[in-house]
Amino acid sequence: MGPPPYRHAMGGCWTEVFRHGQWGPAVFECLPGHRATVRDWALRQRVPRASPRELHLPDVDAWAVLDGGITSIHGYGLTSLPCGVRVVGFPTFRLLLAELGLAGPLLPFPGETVLEPDELRRRHRSPEARSAAAVEQAELLAACRDAVLLRWVATTLVG
Repeated sequence: MGPPPYRHAMGGCWTEVFRHGQWGPAVFECLPGHRATVRDWALRQRVPRASPRELHLPDVDAWAVLDGGITSIHGYGLTSLPCGVRVVGFPTFRLLLAELGLAGPLLPFPGETVLEPDELRRRHRSPEARSAAAVEQAELLAACRDAVLLRWVATTLVG
């Protein structure tokens, strides 16, 4: 398999970087010490990004990646979702693990179909990854400023 292609490869286990379960079955929260690395990875991707800025609401950056994406919420405002970086979707999560050189879970999560990293990378680099539907996906993810909407969007995208 060789070393991961991303220049900030971490190594280690996925549980050192992500927490699973609080926001839905296919949502992974990035732990505080690793948020910058995940955001840096997302910023380097050639995928649609949405970054709405509204008064009295936290800022959200969202990237459409495979069947889900990455969201980064920062700032202050009226929301039930705390600031942080989240990965939405099992394939997005598995691609990120491969890119960062992290060991994944031994068994698939309930409802997950595990694909090989090379297949995930191929899909991630395909023209569909930058299609009009992917732009809409990024915009949908960028609307996730509260926990209820994040759960609904994650269920919609993954389903």
